Formats: sequence, structure tokens, C-alpha cells
Amino acid sequence: MTKKQVKGAASYEGALLICQNLAELTAYEVAGDQVLIPDSVGSPSEISRSLILMPGVRLASTEMARGIATLGTSALGVRCLRYPDSERIGDFSVLFAENGGAERFAAMRAWVDQDHGLYLIPGEDAADSREASLKFDRGLRKVDQPWADEADRQRGLAEAMALLLAEGPERRAS
Repeated sequence: MTKKQVKGAASYEGALLICQNLAELTAYEVAGDQVLIPDSVGSPSEISRSLILMPGVRLASTEMARGIATLGTSALGVRCLRYPDSERIGDFSVLFAENGGAERFAAMRAWVDQDHGLYLIPGEDAADSREASLKFDRGLRKVDQPWADEADRQRGLAEAMALLLAEGPERRAS
């Protein structure tokens, strides 16, 4: 994707669909329309692995980062960009709470490994920069580059978007 393509129109309905599918594909359940919580909440450590979902939002403000750092739980901004050729792409921004601070990751893309593990990886413009990737694993955690080569990267991106944009549970089955 080139920087010019980022001008695609954002779809709130697409962002909500991505959020719902994200909950079904991970170890989370949706509480309301903006919070993913582990499906076995009990202890404070489980609650700290919750994610605040913000459909239709790109997380960018310093105030938001301070709030996330104070809460100690990460936030995930989810947008669905639609391009003139009708292609839809999920665009994720993350405020990752860690050690009393919040690190921002922007222009992330969903990616799926061969075992159906779900990740957020740097977008095209940052793919070669060795930026951290994030894995959904009872919370978000930083991981090294999960793809083996460019073909694997492209395969995982396509599979992830097919899963996240699928409508109806029968289409999400893997």
C-alpha cells in the first residue's frame, strides 16, 4: 500500500465488524461495544490484559496515551478503510500500556500465522524497519517479526482480512 492509498474512506460499520470478529478470533469477548475482556476474568492481572476497543478511531493524542498509561490496559483503534476499487483494509493503531507508560504503534495491519494466531504487524511503509509486531495472546504482547518472507507476509495479511471482514459465524470458521 502506498501513502496515497491511506486516503481511502473510513467505514464505521466495517470497523465494528472487524471488532466483533476480532473478539471471536481471540481469547476475548466483547463487553459493550468498546471493550475486549479475557473470557475468564477473575483476577486483577486478567483485567489488566483487557483491551479498550475504539472502532472508527485512530489513536494519536498525548492525552489519550496518558490515560492509557494510567489505566494500565492497552487501547486498540480500529478503522476500516475502503478504496475506490472496493478493497477494504483494516487499519489499527495501538496504545500499548507497559511499565507505567503507553507506547504508540500506528498503521498496523492484521496478520495470521499458519496456526491461525492473530498479530498486528507494521504496515507496508514500516515493514522493513523492524518495528515490533504485536500478538493477541491473552493480551497483546510484543513479538519479533512473525513472517518468514514477503510471500508469507502477503499470505497472512490476506487471510487476516478475510477473517476479520467475514460476515456471519459460518464464514469465520477455520
